[in-house]
Amino acid sequence: MSSAHVTSIAALRDFKAALKEFQDEAGVALSTLQLEAQRVLEWCEHDRPAYWTREVRRAFDKVAETRSALNSCQMRTVAGRRSSCIEEKQAFEKAKRRLQHSQEQVERTRRWAVRLRHVCDEFRSHLGTTQRAFDGEIPRTLGLLERMLTALEAYAEVAPPAEETTSRPPRSSKEKQPPQPDRGSDRSIPEDDQ
Repeated sequence: MSSAHVTSIAALRDFKAALKEFQDEAGVALSTLQLEAQRVLEWCEHDRPAYWTREVRRAFDKVAETRSALNSCQMRTVAGRRSSCIEEKQAFEKAKRRLQHSQEQVERTRRWAVRLRHVCDEFRSHLGTTQRAFDGEIPRTLGLLERMLTALEAYAEVAPPAEETTSRPPRSSKEKQPPQPDRGSDRSIPEDDQ
């Protein structure tokens, strides 16, 4: 049988309370991590693709608008000369670049959503392992600590306090012994004296 050198039951109580507090805080942290991972995944899989799809439509409309403005400018003549349409050409090129960028972002978002889904699944599996350890090991440890505390408290009530046994010096032979009743003196009282 193994033995332990326990010097403070209160320290075990404090440790149990700290472990319970850790369990509560870690549980909240694990839940927060799960929610954040889900939020990021939804943002990447739903919000961003919808945003960039809208941007592609807007960019198409802007390209059409600037192309129309450029064509109108090129058809105009001022005093028999055609206009250079520099501003319209720049606006048209800018609209085409925005369209190209939006289309690239749709593709990038799709690729990143697939990668992120894979990473989130892996993260959730690790988080699940950690959660199972928290759900199993910490309650088991708390139960063990409770049983230890109960046993130690019961032992402390039964056992003599350690201070009294070590602070009392052993009796020496010189110490005065309490008087013992004299058992051999059953003298009878003489009848004459009565």
